[in-house]
Amino acid sequence: MDHLPPPPPAIERPAQPSLFVSARRSAEDAPVFYVDATDGDDRRSGRGPKEAWKSLEKVNATAFPPGSRVLFERGESWRGSLLATSSGTTDRPITYGAYGKGDAPVIDARGASVAVSLNGRTNVAFDGLSITGAADTGLLLGPRARNVSVTNVTVAGNGGSGIVVAGTSDGLRIDGSAITGNGAYGIVHYAADNTDQVITRNTIADNGWRKDGGVYSGWNGRILTGEIAHNRVFNNGVNGGEGRSHGLYHDQGQAGSTLKIHDNLIHDNPRGAGILAKSSTEIYRNVIFRNADAGLSLGQNRGIDVTYRVYDNEFYDNNGGVLQHQKGNGSITLELRDNLFHRNGKRAAIIIADTIDKAVTGNRVSNNARSEAKTETRTGTTANQPTGGNVQEASGMRPESVR
Repeated sequence: MDHLPPPPPAIERPAQPSLFVSARRSAEDAPVFYVDATDGDDRRSGRGPKEAWKSLEKVNATAFPPGSRVLFERGESWRGSLLATSSGTTDRPITYGAYGKGDAPVIDARGASVAVSLNGRTNVAFDGLSITGAADTGLLLGPRARNVSVTNVTVAGNGGSGIVVAGTSDGLRIDGSAITGNGAYGIVHYAADNTDQVITRNTIADNGWRKDGGVYSGWNGRILTGEIAHNRVFNNGVNGGEGRSHGLYHDQGQAGSTLKIHDNLIHDNPRGAGILAKSSTEIYRNVIFRNADAGLSLGQNRGIDVTYRVYDNEFYDNNGGVLQHQKGNGSITLELRDNLFHRNGKRAAIIIADTIDKAVTGNRVSNNARSEAKTETRTGTTANQPTGGNVQEASGMRPESVR
């Protein structure tokens, strides 16, 4: 069985209370509204399971005070779109969630453009829902997603992207969710300068099946501050542009980024690299394997100065380990250290241009995980397949089925 990496460490957050802590703190005095697709009645108060409303139309027409929880009965399904109507506050978010026993409640757009929309609201949480059936976007977060959380949500089977972050976002957490089987991107940020973005412990897989030649990666976007960690990212972009649909794609044009990509399993993305990073990124403790292109591709930074720190990763069975190409007018600074490369396909493990500022030390390269290898300490451009020394197992994160 494949195993996900261990849970992420505690994440340092800004001084303002998180949505999760706030929701628990205000749960006792927050108004709760119930929705039951089978036995509900929109003429009722909605304030208890026996007083449950019935329809999305009723929910979409109601303004909720801060701290409200709107709960859909598990095992039930609603046709149409769910639209957030009210903003919460920092310590009293509006929560759309679930109650009862059984499978997650399903919001099935049945061909509507969007299944669930933030609708321009702020301080909103989506928890425990299943979102499907949209002609385009499963979950639309915009035009400015501020203090929004998406937790234990399944976003699957939508014709376009699973989650679209439209406009610049400040404070977004996508955690413990499954973003799978959507036609375009799994998750996409369309604007730059997104801050406090945390994408953790998700499965991002089987997206990008549309046959329109689009560039559909598991995640695509530009993040100024945040992290993408402890996710499993695989088989994205199956019908996307050849060589241009990647597991994770940190796009060009984000000046000053401090994005961290770490502790992910990124594998079997059939049309591109495991990670493509065009803006500054710190990349560490990932296991990246069986991607059609290089495990990690860097560069194409145009006029922006970028810095890459790449360390303690394991790369194997990709078409090359780390590839840097097409440097822009901006500078590139690269720290590449203590990575393990093996079975690198037709390319060398490390291909870096002489024209960039680089420190390449302590990397280990082999043709086979159990074969002889040496430590790569040169600051030169290409690490050839070497001999000598024993290769150790790297992080221990590699799934059992491919050991």
